[in-house]
Amino acid sequence: MFYTMRQANGVGLAAPQVGESLQLAVIAVKKNPVRPNVVPVRKTVIINPRIIGFSEALISDWEGCLSLPGVRGLVPRSRVVTVEYTDDKGKRQTTQYSGFAARVFQHEIDHLNGTVYVDRMPDMKSLMTVSEFRERVVKKGLKSI
Repeated sequence: MFYTMRQANGVGLAAPQVGESLQLAVIAVKKNPVRPNVVPVRKTVIINPRIIGFSEALISDWEGCLSLPGVRGLVPRSRVVTVEYTDDKGKRQTTQYSGFAARVFQHEIDHLNGTVYVDRMPDMKSLMTVSEFRERVVKKGLKSI
């Protein structure tokens, strides 16, 4: 799954995205040109994850998805989440994530619950192609629509 995720330049991938009906996802975040200030997340396997706490403070940011290739949308998510999961060694973990990492964990756990990011978008006007995203957001720094 890590290989498939990296081939698509992704930061997370849920088992249902590759045809496996499992409560499992992989996450790995590295700094990149679009998000140069992101805090990296080492390769992480999450099995049977649950969000057990979250901030009421939301932050809207742009998301894409390997299941919906070629488009991006503005999605509000909790700024901080506490996630409980079993790791790939069979050990139960409880970890708090903030910022972009919190967004990635929420996005992947959504997949395991049958939700995709467009289901969370309050305004579909922000949905745009990747080329529009690069022109309007990356180059011009657009934060909202």
